[in-house]
Amino acid sequence: MTPLIILYLISWSMLMITVLWQMPLVFYRWVKIATAALFVLISLSNDNLMIIMTLILFFIGDVVLAFADGGKVKHWLLSGMLFFWLGHLGLIFCMLNNRSFDGFALIYGLTPVVLLFFIKHTFFRIDFRGIFVLLVMYGYTLGILGSMSLMSYDVQPLLTCGIMIFIVSDLCLIFWYFYPECPRFVKLLNVITYFGSVLIIALS
Repeated sequence: MTPLIILYLISWSMLMITVLWQMPLVFYRWVKIATAALFVLISLSNDNLMIIMTLILFFIGDVVLAFADGGKVKHWLLSGMLFFWLGHLGLIFCMLNNRSFDGFALIYGLTPVVLLFFIKHTFFRIDFRGIFVLLVMYGYTLGILGSMSLMSYDVQPLLTCGIMIFIVSDLCLIFWYFYPECPRFVKLLNVITYFGSVLIIALS
């Protein structure tokens, strides 16, 4: 396990460098895929099969999105979103293993939806390219997941931390994929939070 984590940290660091130095897309693409493969290998030590299946879905989503050219290739973007959405459902089922569903999660889950509408009406240059409704549905599922994880913090603190950091990484993607000339620090924040969150989830 330790050698895998060391390899993961090296690969993750290389990915940060590709973003900081704005290296060619092909280099970023394959380093990202290698890093994602490593978090799946790390997750195999987890005794929760749903965690493993979820991270495999995230890996497939990462591979697909690596060819979406920063969200510009729409069919790859939509396919990647589908795999991540399925992964969100997997994490929700992980939550349900330890507690019953709380109806308040349906209300608290609206938080990312409200945030999406705020971003849409505040950042006038943002272009959701006709998939805003899908993003609202995606965001609502993510909001339910975040709400349920917070409610389960007492029994699954590590998993909760991983999920909340994961949500931050998804918020960064709104600007990476849909905002013209996304600032480099936002892309770097996504790489830091996303690959940090999946490592925490794999070890939870």
